[in-house]
Amino acid sequence: MLNTAITKHDHRMLWSTPGWLPEEIGIIVEQGQFFCYEGEDLKLHLQRGIHNITVYSLIGMATNIEGGIEGGIEVAHAEQEAPGQSQWHLFNDFLVRSVSTDEALTFNTSWKVPSVVSFQIKEANNKIDSTWKDQLDTSILYHDLYPNPRSETKTYHILDPKTERPGPDTIIALDTEFVAIRQPEIEMNSDGERETIRPIVYALARTSVVRGQGENEGLPFIDDYISIQEPIVDYLTSYSGITREDLDPRISKHSLLPLKMVYKKLWVLLNLGCKFLGHGLKQDFRVINIHVPKSQVIDTIDLFFLKSRLRKLSLAFLAWYLLKEDIQMETHDSIEDSRTALKLYRKYLEFEDAGILETMLQGYLSRRKRRQL
Repeated sequence: MLNTAITKHDHRMLWSTPGWLPEEIGIIVEQGQFFCYEGEDLKLHLQRGIHNITVYSLIGMATNIEGGIEGGIEVAHAEQEAPGQSQWHLFNDFLVRSVSTDEALTFNTSWKVPSVVSFQIKEANNKIDSTWKDQLDTSILYHDLYPNPRSETKTYHILDPKTERPGPDTIIALDTEFVAIRQPEIEMNSDGERETIRPIVYALARTSVVRGQGENEGLPFIDDYISIQEPIVDYLTSYSGITREDLDPRISKHSLLPLKMVYKKLWVLLNLGCKFLGHGLKQDFRVINIHVPKSQVIDTIDLFFLKSRLRKLSLAFLAWYLLKEDIQMETHDSIEDSRTALKLYRKYLEFEDAGILETMLQGYLSRRKRRQL
């Protein structure tokens, strides 16, 4: 870990030189002397093989930018197999985006300078050490955080630390609700068509997670409302069920948690290996800004996908057609939706076991055709 110690104008000018920060460096320490090589000099020393040289790869940096700090990670070195080229990701709090190597390693003294750069021994690249998961702190799952004295009824029951220990065999049903913190910008183009200049921006407002198995199957152990700092432009109540009163800390009857705390609960469950079950989880994961491997996702929107019609069915329709239940009659409720997704998964397993899944879906097609006629 190297502190760039940029304190003078000539320091800043040096860092603004293209290619100043090398992606690999070679270090030789002999007889109390320190030598550092990069580029063609490094290649030459490696070819000669005379000195004991240790090669390090650039894996990340913390960068001071105007208005805050931005981080960069060279994710190619963290993959199990080297992809053959650099793959940089920049992150600013919850915002993560992929960037080119040139963008990651180019600095502008007026608004962007690195403060810390991190190198790793090249031999350690693409060797994943996951032993840290064995010491994962899971205490956040077993405490009722920020209980609200105004709450009349409790919608969830936290996990029992003695009998409920989530792991790779654990299924949890997830659903979330969002609000809008920025309206889309739309303008008319020269052809008279509406064109979206900037899309709508959502913020996570509520997260519900229910037990997917055991004697308490269907019972929520997380039902968190999020304290949102940005101005909310639309509560999307007809879709989210969220109202201003739910998120106003002065009058809300819910426990309002910081986003990072809610995120950490899901992050812990993810790294415990739990399988996330829900309907249309791609949108949930996108707004939460969390990556869940496919092996840990059970999405009922894909389980009941009509390949012959390229049609994905809504949760409300599947509940009506397969469970004979009416949901989302007035608005959405994340606990109800997650429970419904769980019931649909159980129904899917029944149909699969009986070998009648395709028949049931074809029955849906026939019914729709008769309606159209």
